[in-house]
Amino acid sequence: MLVTEYSGRGKQGMDSSQGNDVRHGISCARRTARAAKADGARDHEAALAVHRHCGVSLLRAHRIVHGYTLVEAVDALKELLRERGTPAEGLAHQRMSQWECGQDTPSPHYLDALCLLYRTRPDRLGFGTDYSEPDPVPRRELEDTVDRRHFLGFAAAGATFMSAPSVLVGWSNEELEQPGGRRATTAYVGMLEDLTEQNGFGLYTTPPAEFIPSRMVDLARIEACLLRAASESARRRLHRMYAKNAGFIAIRLNDIAGPEETFEWFRIARLAAGRAEDDTVQAWVAGHVGDACTCQRHGYASGLTAAQKAQTAGARVANPAAVLGHLVEAGVHARLGRRRETIDAVRNAERMYEQLPAEATVADGVGVSEYLLRWHQTNALAAVGAHQAAAPLRERVLEMPFIRDDEIGKALLDLDVAAAEFDAGQVDQGCDTVGAAWQRLPGEFRTGQVPRRAFEILDGLKPQHAVTRAVADVRELLAVSGQTALPG
Repeated sequence: MLVTEYSGRGKQGMDSSQGNDVRHGISCARRTARAAKADGARDHEAALAVHRHCGVSLLRAHRIVHGYTLVEAVDALKELLRERGTPAEGLAHQRMSQWECGQDTPSPHYLDALCLLYRTRPDRLGFGTDYSEPDPVPRRELEDTVDRRHFLGFAAAGATFMSAPSVLVGWSNEELEQPGGRRATTAYVGMLEDLTEQNGFGLYTTPPAEFIPSRMVDLARIEACLLRAASESARRRLHRMYAKNAGFIAIRLNDIAGPEETFEWFRIARLAAGRAEDDTVQAWVAGHVGDACTCQRHGYASGLTAAQKAQTAGARVANPAAVLGHLVEAGVHARLGRRRETIDAVRNAERMYEQLPAEATVADGVGVSEYLLRWHQTNALAAVGAHQAAAPLRERVLEMPFIRDDEIGKALLDLDVAAAEFDAGQVDQGCDTVGAAWQRLPGEFRTGQVPRRAFEILDGLKPQHAVTRAVADVRELLAVSGQTALPG
């Protein structure tokens, strides 16, 4: 193989139930819960273990720990409410699912009932924060190391901001200078940071029509907070969040839009990262700018420069931005037909990825998960014609749960298969693969990256293949159903 030999298990022996991809299946979550309980963990500690290992919300983790299906949890909640004399027959499992996914937040009435059902308190379900004084007796290490990544979803943040604007926006600078005002500001900035981190987990799996407007709402919240933030430290934190959310928008636009919209949002992200004085975020933005240059077939020299800038992050210490820089470099070289340079960059990314700490390999939009690594390696190797090396990596990507929700990723992998078939002279089969991938693709993704890659492959066909009826038909399919003009 051209890259480190893949044994079928990945980094640190990762399989479908053990690894760094935060999108694990229900069986993995149940195994994690059982293992935690076997080690003597209490229910909320086992839920925390599931939350941290599998990336699910704390609310869903509690349901899994208690052994409920979604429907069973709703029925149990209804029964509990009936016993308390407050029946809720209209409650459906769809609503519970929205609470668990952060798309909605339970009212105080339902939140209290959920706490009773799972025998816990709101912050352990992901709604709010425990501000009580520390216990005089040391607590278990698992509880002490809780991160608040998923403690408040988008809807809960919106409810906090919209229902109590005086908490922040309506306060005067004098009020913010008081101890209570500073605490409120600090708490709100912390909430926005948690929300920003949560946003990254849906970067490649949430539909753009939902994801992009939501990030714009978050930017408005951050702007409002910037108007009142008194300390320079808080302002830098807010600019860092602004850079990440603007970057998320640009990354998603890269999938469905043209260079003008994509690079304008990257410009905004770059400015905010500069104001945050955060070299790591600046490198992260640079890496994705380079990737956009590759995907947009726009300014390969600029893309290579951006990729190399990302590689300088961390002063040669392994970090996600530098890994991304190597992956993007591989993609640029591949589009320029530089086989040796592509393979070298793929190997460099592999070596650095192996050195990353586990917390840097989660699929949070900032880290580099194994899914992202293998996908980029596969795409670069396929683009340069190294199909034999790309095949096992592509098989690994297709084994990962993340691929089920990444419509763009699936389609582009199918196009890599088509490229291999075209290179082998199997023109009709390659056209069938392109057509099938296109027909499976939801309509909202039929602009942007997928048609660009499809036309890139078709434009690179040998002259005797390019003039066949099958190629003409698939070009017409792409142009008409995607409502794009045929390339000149």
